[in-house]
Amino acid sequence: MSNSTPKVSVITATYNWSRVLRLAIESVLGQTEQDFEMLVVGDGCTDDSADVVASIGDKRLRWHNLPQNSGSQSIPNNAGLERARGQYVAYLGHDDIWHPSHLARLIAALEESKADMAHTLSVYLGTPESGVRRLTGLPPTPTWNKYNWAPPSSWMHRREVAAAIGGWKDFRTIEQSPDVDFLTRVWDAGKRVIDVRDLTVFKFPSTWRRNSYIEKPCHEQAEYLRRIKAEPDFLYRELLEIAAAYALKKPLSPPDVPAAPETDKSPGWQVRHYRRLRGLEADPNSPSTSPSPASTPEK
Repeated sequence: MSNSTPKVSVITATYNWSRVLRLAIESVLGQTEQDFEMLVVGDGCTDDSADVVASIGDKRLRWHNLPQNSGSQSIPNNAGLERARGQYVAYLGHDDIWHPSHLARLIAALEESKADMAHTLSVYLGTPESGVRRLTGLPPTPTWNKYNWAPPSSWMHRREVAAAIGGWKDFRTIEQSPDVDFLTRVWDAGKRVIDVRDLTVFKFPSTWRRNSYIEKPCHEQAEYLRRIKAEPDFLYRELLEIAAAYALKKPLSPPDVPAAPETDKSPGWQVRHYRRLRGLEADPNSPSTSPSPASTPEK
C-alpha cells in the first residue's frame, strides 16, 4: 500500500456528533480493502470531533475542519475532494455504517466494468419499533438511468468524475437536493454508472429520528457494528428482515415523518425541510418549535 497514492479516498462530512462519527470510522477501518485514506471534514465543528479522530491513532485518517458551518454536506465534500489522493472516491455519512465488504466490492466492480461510478444496495432503517426497512439502489430498468437513485454512502466514483462535473453544488443555489443534483450531472455528462447488487450500506436516516442532532444517539449504529462482527449470517438475517418488511407491507418511511410543504420550492427548500426535522432550524409554521441550537449541516 502506498502512503501517497491510496486506492480509495473515503470522504465523511460531519458536524458535532462525535459519538456516531467514531462508529462510522470504525466501519471504515474494518474494511477488507485496507488501501484507503479517510478524510473527515468538519463543517465548522465546535465539539470534540477532532480529538476523537486523533485518538484513533491511524495515519490513514486525516482531519480538516472548515472555519464556519455551511449548512449541508456539499462544501465539506468539496473540501475532501480537494485533498483526495485516491484513484477512487467513496462517501460515508457520519451516521451510516458499512459492511466490511463495501470498498472491495465496489473497486472490483469498477475495475472489471471500466465504469465511471458504481453503487451498492443500501437499506434505510427506521427505528427498531417501526419495523421500516427500505431497500435502495436497485434500478427498476435493466440499465441505469438518471431517474435511478442510491444514497451517497453507497457511491464510489473515479476521482476525475467530480472534477469533470464541477463538484458538489451549494444547496442554496439548486432546487434538487445536493446528492440528487450530483447524480443527475454525472448522468448528463455522459458518465457510465452501474449498480452492484450487494447489500453493504446501513443507513439510519436522521430525518426519520426527530431532533437527532439535538439528542445525538448512536446506540443503533453500535448494535449494527456489534452484530456485523458477531453474527456470521448477519447479511442473511438482514435480507430476511427486509423481505419480511416488504411482505408485510410496512411503509417505506415512518408515517410520522411529515412531507415537505408544497408552498416552498425555492432553491434549498429540501435541505431546509430536512434541517427542521433534525432539530436544526425552527419551523416557521409552528410557533411551539424550539429555535435552532446552531447553524448546522444537513447530513
